[in-house]
Amino acid sequence: MKNSVHSDQSSLAESLILGLADLIVLIHPKTYKVISVKSKGIELNRLKLDGWVGHKLSDFVEADSVQKLANVLKAPFDLGDDSLDEQGIEWRHLNLLSPSKQAAPFLVKLFKFPDDDKLRLCARDLGSMSKMQQKLMDTHMSMERDYLRLRHMESRYNLLFDSSIEPILVIELTTKKIIQANPTCVRALLGEDSKKLIGAELYHFFAPEHRDELEALLTSAQTGGKTKTLQVKSNESGQVFSMTPTLVVQEGGPQLLIRLTTKSMSKGATLGTAVQDWYTNALQKAPYGFVVTDATGIVLSANDEFISLTGSFSQAQVVGKPFESWLARAGVDWGVLINNLKQLSKLRNFATELVSQSNTPVEVEISASTLDSEEKRYGFFIRDVHRLSQSGPVASSSMAGSVSQLAQLVGRMPMKDIVGETSDMIEKMCIQSALELTQNNRASTAEMLGLSRQSLYIKLHRYGIADVNEKP
Repeated sequence: MKNSVHSDQSSLAESLILGLADLIVLIHPKTYKVISVKSKGIELNRLKLDGWVGHKLSDFVEADSVQKLANVLKAPFDLGDDSLDEQGIEWRHLNLLSPSKQAAPFLVKLFKFPDDDKLRLCARDLGSMSKMQQKLMDTHMSMERDYLRLRHMESRYNLLFDSSIEPILVIELTTKKIIQANPTCVRALLGEDSKKLIGAELYHFFAPEHRDELEALLTSAQTGGKTKTLQVKSNESGQVFSMTPTLVVQEGGPQLLIRLTTKSMSKGATLGTAVQDWYTNALQKAPYGFVVTDATGIVLSANDEFISLTGSFSQAQVVGKPFESWLARAGVDWGVLINNLKQLSKLRNFATELVSQSNTPVEVEISASTLDSEEKRYGFFIRDVHRLSQSGPVASSSMAGSVSQLAQLVGRMPMKDIVGETSDMIEKMCIQSALELTQNNRASTAEMLGLSRQSLYIKLHRYGIADVNEKP
C-alpha cells in the first residue's frame, strides 16, 4: 500500500514537472541508461526522443556538452533534502542529439525523488528560442551587409560627384536652397570656399533678369519631371552656363540635381570626333599597308598603301575578298597568323610574301593584333621589306651576334669548315623558327621552307630536333 501511494506521488510530481517543463527523462542511477522519455510539443515529438531508451544519455550529447552532462549527473537535485533552499542548483544548458543526430538545445535540471533511487532529468526546449536568435542574427547580418553596400554606394557617389569636371549642385526644392555642390561648381560660381554656397538660395548666384525663367524651369522640373535647358549668367564671373535640372526623390523630400555646362565643355564630343578623324586619316595615309578583317579573314577595310602593294585600283577590288588570297603561302601563312592571334592577341614581324594582281611577289613583314569589338576583328600592318632593303642593309641583333662569333673562328679553322658550320647553323635556325610559327606542324613547316616532307624529316634528325620515335 505504501509503494502504491509512493508511486502515485511520483506520478503526480512528474505531471506537475511536465506541466512546467517540456521533457522528462527517467535515468538509471548507476548505469545512467534512459528508462523512459516523456515529452510534449510538436517539435519534440518530431525528434522521436523515445530512441534514447536503453542507451546512455551521454551517447546523445554534443561534444561541447559532455562535461556539462557529467557534472549534472553527479549532483542531482534531491527533493527530500531539508536544505533544498541552500543547494542553489541552477538550470544548465545542454546541447543534446536526437536518435537521428539532430541537435536540440535544452535547459536541464536533474531531480531525485524521496524513496526513489531513479533520476529524473527535466528539460526546457530552447529550439524555438534558438531559431528566433538565428533569425535575429541573420537579420542583423543582412542589415550589416545593406549598411556596407549603402556606404560603398555613398562613397562612389561622393567620389564621382567631387571628381566631376562639370559643375553640379543639389538644391532643396521647397526652399530653393543649395544643400550640396561639388568643388568644380564652387570654383565656377564663387572661386572660393563652399561655405558661402551651401545654404544660400540658388537665385543669388545668377543675374536677376533670369529669375522668372529660372523659377519656371524649376517648377517645370518639379511638376512634370521634364528636363529643359536654360542659359543663365553667373553674377561672380559673368560666365554663361547651360542649366539642366533633374528631379531626385529623397526620403527628406524632392530635390533637384542641377548641371551647369559651358560651351567649352560641350565641345568635348566634337573634339573626340576630331581625334577619331585624325586616327582614321593617319591610318589611311600610312606608309605601311593596313587591313581589317573579320574572324574568317574577309577584308572589311584597307588603306591606300595596301591597295598599292596588291596592285589594285580601288577598295572595291580588295574589300570582301579573303586576305589569304594575297599571301604567297595562302593556307599556311593564314594558319600561322590566326593561331598566333588566338593565343597571344598580337603578332610582330612575320616574314612572308605578298602576291599582287600581276602575280609579282613582294617581300613583306606582317604585324597584327586583335581589335576590341563585339565581333572578332583583326588588324594587319604590312611593311614592304624589299623597299627597305634597297635603302641599305639592315642586320638584326641576333645575326650581328652570330657574325661576331664566327669572326673568332678565323685562324682556328679553315674557311671551308667555317662556311659549312655557318650553313648548318642558318639551316637549323630556319627550321626551328618555322616550327615555332606553325605550332610544330610538320606539313606546314615543310611547305613554308619549300622542302618535301621527307627532306624535312631527314634534316630534323640531322640536327637532333626530331622526336625519338619519329621516323624519317
